[in-house]
Amino acid sequence: MAQPLIRAFLAELARAIELPDPVVEFGALQVEPDQDGDLRPLFAGRPFTGTDVRGGPGVDRIEDLRALGYGDGEVGTALCLDTLEHCEDPPAACRELARVTAHDGGICVISSVMLFGIHAYPSDYFRFTPEGVRSLLGGFDAAWVCGIGHPEIPTQVIGVGANGQALDGLAVERFASLAAAQAEVDAGRGAVRLGVHNFPPGEVVRAVVRAAPRLVRERLGRP
Repeated sequence: MAQPLIRAFLAELARAIELPDPVVEFGALQVEPDQDGDLRPLFAGRPFTGTDVRGGPGVDRIEDLRALGYGDGEVGTALCLDTLEHCEDPPAACRELARVTAHDGGICVISSVMLFGIHAYPSDYFRFTPEGVRSLLGGFDAAWVCGIGHPEIPTQVIGVGANGQALDGLAVERFASLAAAQAEVDAGRGAVRLGVHNFPPGEVVRAVVRAAPRLVRERLGRP
């Protein structure tokens, strides 16, 4: 279930490099009915298969990421977006993604949230640093990874793996969606920065008002 930022990035990536057919999405179940999670319009008129470990909207084929039914090199473009945190064995899943992605120009795009609350779809197991995502893409010939958000703990981590080709020239600045999201975090417009978070001023004021009585009691040593 790709978030709007990831969906926009994928559309820009498709214009920047070739994403060969067939396109297979791993984790295609559209969990929330009010969220546009269908990636097919980005690949209109092209062979596209949505897979997931369970059936439902957006799912054409049941697949377990840990043991895929696809043959070696059978997938042109593998998409695994905001899904790996819900898999019990991400390294095994990424080894499978590397196996089924075409060996002569195939592309795999993965993404995962890092600074994000637990969300059970149906379960939530992991968070990945940029270096963690780079490690997961170790089975590909080339990899490009970026984190969006605070440099010490990004909100979103994105990775592109390629077989049989390089990924020279990929950078956050090349993608308007990623550059704008990072610029918003860096600027913190209309927000108060506390640690790695940008908070709306009203939320900060409400938190201070709620915490003030307790802090005063603690300062005075009273129960």
